[in-house]
Amino acid sequence: MRGSNDLRIGVAGQNRLRTGISGALTLFVVTLVLITGLVGSAKSQAQQKGSSIVIHDTTNPSNGGEGATQSLRNEIGAALEREKPCVETMDDQDIRDAIKDEREGEMLEGTDSNEALKNLGDRMGSSMVMSVTAIPGPGGSLTYSVFVMDTQSGKTVAREMGSDPKQLAEKLVKELGPYLADSCKPHWVGTVEYVYSFNESKQKNDAGPMRTASRNTKRTLTETSNMQTSIEATILSPASGAKYVNSMTARVRQRANFTFQKKSSTSGELYCREPGKNPYFKGFSEEFTETTTQLGQGTDTMPVSISIDDDGNYTINVSAPGGVLLGKFETYRNATGCGSAVPAPSTDAVSLPEGKLQATSFDAVGKTDPKNRNVLSGTQTSPDGRSKTTWKLRLVKPKGK
Repeated sequence: MRGSNDLRIGVAGQNRLRTGISGALTLFVVTLVLITGLVGSAKSQAQQKGSSIVIHDTTNPSNGGEGATQSLRNEIGAALEREKPCVETMDDQDIRDAIKDEREGEMLEGTDSNEALKNLGDRMGSSMVMSVTAIPGPGGSLTYSVFVMDTQSGKTVAREMGSDPKQLAEKLVKELGPYLADSCKPHWVGTVEYVYSFNESKQKNDAGPMRTASRNTKRTLTETSNMQTSIEATILSPASGAKYVNSMTARVRQRANFTFQKKSSTSGELYCREPGKNPYFKGFSEEFTETTTQLGQGTDTMPVSISIDDDGNYTINVSAPGGVLLGKFETYRNATGCGSAVPAPSTDAVSLPEGKLQATSFDAVGKTDPKNRNVLSGTQTSPDGRSKTTWKLRLVKPKGK
């Protein structure tokens, strides 16, 4: 394992499976809805309308997490799908990585400042941001306060309040109508995700290697392997010249993490001879650990295809990019023995040669709902339980088509 610098992780190697702040007075829960693709001024909105909305929640976990605004976010998504089907909707998971820096800096926790909203809009390439705040009232009720900000000017362009998620969502979508696209070329949107996990531990007990002047020696050898790989594909909007609705591209990220550890724990008694003292037996212990860690990641725009037969059976094929694989080898040693001195533990670490994360591909297989063939969604787990594929795609097309 120490000499290996080429890790093959992917579905093909696994049988290719087919398939808000709590206080004495108030609690604030904040959800941001980023409207991407919109123009930065009212004059140009008539010529270029928004075609993508990202619904993002930034609720502090202590305030209930994402679940605190789940009902409102669901209603907003449903209203957009009914009234503005050409507008793509994405959820919080789609933008977690893009706002990682802001989350780590706590920029988007608690009540967001206009500057924070503007920064988030700029990062996502959006020119308008909607902030939804839920304020608890008597008897567990919630009142939602909403405002929409133009990130180009930093000015608020709309404000609304309401307590009924459905009514508020419908009102918001109606008010945003002039800013959102009504015409589009039919295309699929959504995500496909594959996750593989393997953990194994082996243990053996023996007397350890033969050594002189020792007795009652016992050793435990433990070997632990942990492998995690994930592939996330987010379907991209079609290029202007795209001809086939079922052939598309996606932003695909493959991540891999592999750890192998070998640990030896030995205990017993040593026969000690020290100057000026009679020989004696003293308990001793030794611990030695070798750990190999490899991390890999690859991100690229990759092809995705969907095939659907007359009976509604479909296959979604996703290609995942390769990438760089980095690793290190670490050792740890700690031992006690004769005498009163206790030696300090020793550690060492060396980098492994740069390796390669192999490109791969996987399939998701399912059958459409006869009543709604515009949605492909499902989850499939491998027989051994080690891998899981989840997908949710929607065919975006003009209203009434």
